[in-house]
Amino acid sequence: MLFRPCVLVITALAACATASSQQPGSADAPSGHGDAPAGSDGQLPPHGDAAIDAPPGTCATPFSGALATWSFVGESGSQAQTAATNMATGMTAGAVTRSSGLTVQSGVGSINASGWPTAATLDSTKYYTFSVTPPSGCLMDLTHLSTDLKSSGTGPAKIDVATSADSFAATSSATPNAVSTPTLTVTGTTATIEIRVYGYMASATSGTLRIQNTLSITGALR
Repeated sequence: MLFRPCVLVITALAACATASSQQPGSADAPSGHGDAPAGSDGQLPPHGDAAIDAPPGTCATPFSGALATWSFVGESGSQAQTAATNMATGMTAGAVTRSSGLTVQSGVGSINASGWPTAATLDSTKYYTFSVTPPSGCLMDLTHLSTDLKSSGTGPAKIDVATSADSFAATSSATPNAVSTPTLTVTGTTATIEIRVYGYMASATSGTLRIQNTLSITGALR
């Protein structure tokens, strides 16, 4: 009986200390994240400055048809390059140029050159070239090229088209002295694609091959 008052005093002091430690504003009191309040689901909100690029395929400008067109109307034939005249929204199309292995020639309404190989196989250093690049976020398909090619009497009898998608390994035939639509097989790329037009099997190196009137590339953005 002599120790009971002491036990009561000790118990009261412990209860008082516990209540004091749970007061609002106490350094030990549990709280939310001081710098970034949690959302209603208890998760921290995303960082406001974290920029995330749209993944390929989330194309803001989907399109199907002529992705780029070049016109040679009014050109001298001996110009160094011919710029694209029309492009689908967001597309980038490079100018049509000759490779350094060809010789510049004139020819109204075209881009013209001689120096084509007389061999029955193409020369990888002799071609016309241009490139196309899809908009950011878009996948690009290329299906065919529409081109008007004119070969002189001693110019190339064979014309092939190839792309950088497979390092110019696969080729598709085009027809000289007619509008033709050689097939392109480029699917779902986000890269810049170079297209080359090779002429070969000329009967003389002085023979010419020109791209005339218009040139266009068809495909889709998705």
